[in-house]
Amino acid sequence: MKGKSKILTISSLVVFAIIAVALIMPLGLAAPKAPKAPKACSDGFDNDGDGYTDWPDDPGCSKNKDKSELNPNIECDDGSDNDGDSAIDYNDTGCSSPTDNDETNCGDDVCEGGETPVSCPEDCGIPDSCSDTDGGLNTWTFGTTSGSFNETNYSSDDYCVDSSDVMEYYCNGDYEQSTQASCGTDYYNDSYCIGDSVYKDLTDYFCSSGECDVSVTPVLQENCTGPEICVSGECIIPDSCSDTDGGFVVGTQGTVSGYFFEESYSDTDFCVDNTTITEYYCGGDYAYNWTGSCVTNTTSSCTSGACI
Repeated sequence: MKGKSKILTISSLVVFAIIAVALIMPLGLAAPKAPKAPKACSDGFDNDGDGYTDWPDDPGCSKNKDKSELNPNIECDDGSDNDGDSAIDYNDTGCSSPTDNDETNCGDDVCEGGETPVSCPEDCGIPDSCSDTDGGLNTWTFGTTSGSFNETNYSSDDYCVDSSDVMEYYCNGDYEQSTQASCGTDYYNDSYCIGDSVYKDLTDYFCSSGECDVSVTPVLQENCTGPEICVSGECIIPDSCSDTDGGFVVGTQGTVSGYFFEESYSDTDFCVDNTTITEYYCGGDYAYNWTGSCVTNTTSSCTSGACI
């Protein structure tokens, strides 16, 4: 009995110890937690390697509790290789400061990031371009196109292919184009009179010194001769009449002559019978005739085309 009591006593002590530990632990006697690490913007280190430490000196820190000294909105402080040249942020020669928002570096022989032939021809090559001194497709003005194509500079002058055709250079956006064009088709204008000569104006289109030009030259068509005169751009014979006996004179034989519708005529006074006469006379530019009796107080017969 005494041996059993001793065993029970030891067992009771073990149970008591276990219960005591279980009761003590909830009372806050457990092992303490590790202290929190300081924030990146207040830890005393230049975490992003830009030469600035913590807030407010580092541009990437908006407050001292920020977890990172990087600024994702600024290329030179976002922790990324924005231009693909294997250099990041302030270690990139394209960054002048942590506030620089362009990591590219024009002049390093690498076309990178936002560089283009226009913004950085040193790295990305000369951009294609075209300019035209005569303003475009203008055959009436000599012009020169110039620019660059495939990084090669060029200059092209308009020139005459022949006496009536021009080779015209012009721009289509950034690229040079060319076309052969006719200066025009020559033609004559309506005829007109200069004195008694007929002229027409020749409108002559031609190419000279790399541009189209035009001239208007009077060209003689016909000289009016003899009875012809120039009227409304043509030689015509006008209607006319002349009378050798001076008019309506039955006592003298006369002859009327002239032109009617450009046909010549000549008519002489004559006796129809021994007492009747046909008398020709002029009325302006036209010939008329009268047939009547020669028997009057002073004449009594018709002889040789005259009343006597």
